[in-house]
Amino acid sequence: MNRQRFKGMTSFLDMLWILLAGFGAMFIIAFLLIQPPAKNADIIKKAEYIIVLSWDSEVGDDIDLWVRDPKGVTVSFKNKTGGFMNLEKDDLGRENDAIQDEYGNVIVVKINRETTTLRGTVPGEYEVMIHVYSREFVNSTKPDAKPGAQHRREGPVEYSVEVIKINPYKIVYAKEGVYDQDKQEISIVRFTIGDDHEFEGFNNNPSNIISMTTDSYNGNTEINGRPLL
Repeated sequence: MNRQRFKGMTSFLDMLWILLAGFGAMFIIAFLLIQPPAKNADIIKKAEYIIVLSWDSEVGDDIDLWVRDPKGVTVSFKNKTGGFMNLEKDDLGRENDAIQDEYGNVIVVKINRETTTLRGTVPGEYEVMIHVYSREFVNSTKPDAKPGAQHRREGPVEYSVEVIKINPYKIVYAKEGVYDQDKQEISIVRFTIGDDHEFEGFNNNPSNIISMTTDSYNGNTEINGRPLL
């Protein structure tokens, strides 16, 4: 075999692979430029603040987040949108942790969380409360209980609430605590926002926005498919 011819063919193949690798790299770079990854701000959605309530994911208690703006508009499961505020999801505890896919498989995601988004802000004081709407029923462990007997869950359960400023991202207030009673109303915080959307401070003076709002429904027994208090 002609060695010079073999060497020439080898050089040609090497050059061909280098060219193919170069074109492949250029294609990948061009694709990334055409399809830029989603920005974090777009994923979170455009907002000025979010308020997040979380509680123990292993319990089925139904806890509600309530927020009132400086103009007296209150957002909760009863009124999910008002002013610049929006309740993203009414979390019912264990009741809406499961979905069924198109194949009949049940998918369970244990997350107990409610989030209220402030797409814009009204200058002034905001009030935040949580309400233990309903504690789940659990099997009774009392010695004299009848088979299958149940009672509402008892004992303390931990929760946390965060007020988060989005641009720039910063947790401006955080609180951890426990609830231990059915129908319990807990004042979380009052915080103030200025004309330029800036967080100006907070206080822990008690609020009663839940009772005030309930009294204003004039005899209705339920709203959005859920009974009133």
